Amino acid sequence: MKNKLFPILIIFTLLFAACGEKAEDATAAEVPVAAAVVEGDEVLEPTEGNTPADNGMFTSENEPCKSFSMISQSLITPYAGLPEVTAKDWAVGPEDAVVTFMEYSEPQCPYCSQIEPILIAVQERYPDDVRLVFRHRPFPETFHDKSILAGQALEAAGKQGKFNELKNFLFEQQSVWSPIAKDDFDGWLDGQIGQFGLDSTQFFKDMYSNEVVKNISDATDSANSLGINGTPTLFINGFKWPENERGVEIFSIYVQLLKNQAVEYDACAPTIIQQGKEYAATISTTRGDIEVDLFADIAPYAVNSFVYLAREGWYDGLPFISTNEFALSGDPSDTGYGGPGYAYLDELNDSQTFDEPGKLATFSLGPGINGSTFFINKTAMDNQTRTIFGEVTSGMAVVNSLENRENIFDPVIDSIISVTITEK
Repeated sequence: MKNKLFPILIIFTLLFAACGEKAEDATAAEVPVAAAVVEGDEVLEPTEGNTPADNGMFTSENEPCKSFSMISQSLITPYAGLPEVTAKDWAVGPEDAVVTFMEYSEPQCPYCSQIEPILIAVQERYPDDVRLVFRHRPFPETFHDKSILAGQALEAAGKQGKFNELKNFLFEQQSVWSPIAKDDFDGWLDGQIGQFGLDSTQFFKDMYSNEVVKNISDATDSANSLGINGTPTLFINGFKWPENERGVEIFSIYVQLLKNQAVEYDACAPTIIQQGKEYAATISTTRGDIEVDLFADIAPYAVNSFVYLAREGWYDGLPFISTNEFALSGDPSDTGYGGPGYAYLDELNDSQTFDEPGKLATFSLGPGINGSTFFINKTAMDNQTRTIFGEVTSGMAVVNSLENRENIFDPVIDSIISVTITEK
């Protein structure tokens, strides 16, 4: 299992890029690769941990369902010794935020000036869910000559309630003040701080006070003791940021997945379908109804989970991601990586293929990692590598009418209203 996530817009490009190319050759599109079939007819309680089964698949015949959260595959071990957020920290956002981004930074660091507006944009996108915490990580004068002084300036501004205003300004104007001589820095600051309503005399008194000088010195010692030797060093909910990428979109995906944990179940779906019965579903959408027959005989785990979640109201109001090749839904995080808190095994069957449009299939996140996300193919597709657990019997015109929304950060256009299960 990889420990990193990738933006869903990139994933869909990689997984379905061949669809457009093959379509030009008038051949079937290609379905993303999944896993071999594992059979079973009893839904088990989840096992401890999120580790792959012995055969390389996440679930197996012996463990057909397990607890699973994609975000837990990335955020694995909290950073040892990282101090809790206190009232002494410089923070923006609610104390009870679902997500806390903590940065160890300093105003003269060029990379810090690049990430700061990104973090601010994410907090503004999720004002009720994201908190930003700024912690000083100054460097010696031999490396960044005004690193310590700039940190002291921020603390002084903070004493007059303008920490964030000056912080953002110093990052924005970094290319202006960073080259000037250290001895000229105070003069430059004095010409700038008036715009923030700061009292100049009090500002410089505080900037060089024993208290502020000690605060910055203590911050340096704390960062050193934690092994934080570079800036910006970023943490998310106490975990060191695991990705190479840093941007509004990847940060947003993490926010949405962490928010999704609040609705995840702590156990696999209980067995509610009955052997010998047939099941159908009406997927009511903003474009009309889609009628599907469910294949409980060949994909009992997928059907059982779908029926259970539908009756729980899980799918109500969830958006569609739609292209010319498929329509996908079922993920409350709207990233393609969210789910119900569990994963069940693959159930492939030679009798079911994507040779025709209208197949209802799981969108798995890897071998044996099926959850609540499903898709309906609009065109023929190659390779039977997804669990097909139903087919459209009426309403393909509705499926085809779902407007394209290939980027999850585009506004939601179409969504599910409800899913109604019928026993035959």
